[in-house]
Amino acid sequence: MQEVLLHYLWRYQKFSHPNLVSTSGKELGVVHTGTPNTGGGPDFSGAQIFYDGLLWNGPVEVHLKSSDWYRHNHHLDPNYENVILHVIWEQDVEVAYPNGKNIPTLQLRDVVDSETLDRHERLFRSLHKKLPCESEIHRFSNFQWQHWLERLYVERVEERVAAIDALVALYKRDWERVLFVLLFKAYGLNINGTAFYESAQSIPIAVVRKLVGNPLDMEALFMGQSGLLEGILDDAYQKELKKRYEYVKTKFNLVRPEGLGVQFSRLRPSNFPTLRLAQLAALYTQQPTLFQEVIRHPNPDVAYGTFAVVLQGYWKTHYNFGSQSAPRIKKFSRSFFDLIAINTLLPIRYAYTRYLGGMGEEDLFRWVEKIPQEHNRITKLFDQLKVPIQHAGDSQGILHLFKNYCQKNQCISCNVGFHLMKL
Repeated sequence: MQEVLLHYLWRYQKFSHPNLVSTSGKELGVVHTGTPNTGGGPDFSGAQIFYDGLLWNGPVEVHLKSSDWYRHNHHLDPNYENVILHVIWEQDVEVAYPNGKNIPTLQLRDVVDSETLDRHERLFRSLHKKLPCESEIHRFSNFQWQHWLERLYVERVEERVAAIDALVALYKRDWERVLFVLLFKAYGLNINGTAFYESAQSIPIAVVRKLVGNPLDMEALFMGQSGLLEGILDDAYQKELKKRYEYVKTKFNLVRPEGLGVQFSRLRPSNFPTLRLAQLAALYTQQPTLFQEVIRHPNPDVAYGTFAVVLQGYWKTHYNFGSQSAPRIKKFSRSFFDLIAINTLLPIRYAYTRYLGGMGEEDLFRWVEKIPQEHNRITKLFDQLKVPIQHAGDSQGILHLFKNYCQKNQCISCNVGFHLMKL
């Protein structure tokens, strides 16, 4: 038994109502189960019950065992002093208010039919399944999937927006600085994302603005602050960057973060940190007001033109310092831009729209629907189950679904699971 199932049973009144009584034997009637509370405090607010001949209004708390009340320290929390009903699966101890009176308690295992529990077990037992509901998932229509994936995608973006809002507060609403830090992290991918993020935090955006039009100094700044110009240098170009970096570092009184640990292993040459930082430097050399460019572009096709820098010169024959390769123009790929758009540009556009007082969802979908769906092991799994994935918003919704619902067995909280339970 999972607590999320108890929430479902209580919220939708999946229990027998006639002759309902509390654990103390007093008459109990449910008028309204209340509204789920996603914040702190009791699980449901605004419930109404008849108890011992009186109408009670207030919050409801749900637990597997009554002793969870004490295990979660609710008896020490003033927010729980006005709970009107304790809904449990099994009573193992009496639970009381601070004044010593017992809290009205409903034991659901006495009033829930076995058919409901059996159906839940059949649907969501994950033994030998990649997804708990895979045998029944075809009962969820394409129309239902469309609306559910839209909600899931917004949930995923909202998670990223929370982090963006924190940066906006940290940098005193300097959105250019926020985008700068986030882009560094995005260009670092999973391997170097954290190192790039810390490097970007050490670079004042005012210094970046002063180096606009000076590509070598910009590149030297980014490479140097990321720790890629240290040690004994045998490469002439790297030595030149090192010299320029020392000048810029001294001039602007910069402090280089220690122990960043930028890595090259497990990366394709096109994703080497040297190449990605060179691309970032070229981008900021050309675009001093990048955030405004991102905001004003009507769709990702236009925005791609801003980001599609082409590296020439030294980087035409190198992916890393000192290792020459066959000449090749290092063009910023559309697939990498799509990744940046999904993970950084769209969330910051959404956050900025919300900051200005708008909703942002219309703009969000106008952009994301123009980006092709992602292909990975998780989307492949849902593809095999004939789930309609049309664009990047859908694939992002699928990733959010798998991470936050499927892997956590939150089937009842998922629209798919909820629908299947009703059939």
